[in-house]
Amino acid sequence: MQMNDRGASTAVGYVLTLGITLLLVVALLSVSVSLVEDERSKAVHSELSVLGNRLAAELTTADGMVRAADAPGTVTVRATLPDRVANGQYRLSIDERAATGSFYRYRIVLESDVADTSVAVHLKTGTEVAETTVDGGPVVVTYDDGTDTLEVVA
Repeated sequence: MQMNDRGASTAVGYVLTLGITLLLVVALLSVSVSLVEDERSKAVHSELSVLGNRLAAELTTADGMVRAADAPGTVTVRATLPDRVANGQYRLSIDERAATGSFYRYRIVLESDVADTSVAVHLKTGTEVAETTVDGGPVVVTYDDGTDTLEVVA
């Protein structure tokens, strides 16, 4: 009786080792890709939050200048915001939530195209702010004496 399958165990072991190694590499890559996407989403959310607060600060500055002046005339405040967040476009919109007494409450919403993320920043002003939506980038906050409102334009 003669055995002819002596070399088969080496080839089978080699194929099994390659298969298991390939499965481990694919699993590791898929986990790392989802981890990178989660970190990118967190970074975009954080950056949008900072930009929203910067715009709120500029609107508050313009509001203070308008309210402090007897005849405000022309008030212009420039907000230097980046064109892109995490290598993608974003939009910002301002909408009124409520008018309470002599103050107006607004919500500034920043939305990213990249990470499908949005951030809302709340703002309270004594001067009315025109509701608007503009693409991300540098904006100018101006006071319109005729309508007694602050406007955000790109």
